[in-house]
Amino acid sequence: MNEQNFEEYLDLHGSELSSWPEHLRDEANELLSKSSSVQALLDAQVAVDQVLADVMIVPKTFNLEQKIMARFAAQKQRFELRNWSAFLWKPAFAATCSLAFGIYLGAANQELPVDLAEDLTYVTFYDYEEWSGEVEDES
Repeated sequence: MNEQNFEEYLDLHGSELSSWPEHLRDEANELLSKSSSVQALLDAQVAVDQVLADVMIVPKTFNLEQKIMARFAAQKQRFELRNWSAFLWKPAFAATCSLAFGIYLGAANQELPVDLAEDLTYVTFYDYEEWSGEVEDES
């Protein structure tokens, strides 16, 4: 094992030599006894691991899982309630608009002007006769 291999194994297995595979551990101990630069690499990695271990302490919270699941359930319930309100309000709004329009037309109580009614009747029957084939050909 050389210094470059040791550095790779150090990155791979960590600074705790007891967690390394046995054949690599023996070679690493032999290299450590011969080289001070390899010992400096190991010491630096031990210092980094110690700093990371101190930083990575996560405080335990009581019933964290239950709190998260309760928030999720409350959010899901609000979402379902929103869907029901949208499901009910849209048809109710459409029916109310139709009813209001019908009441408006009924309250207006105005008849169509005679000329407009005659024109509509003429256009309707004229188109019917033309497309039904009942009109004689003039040629």
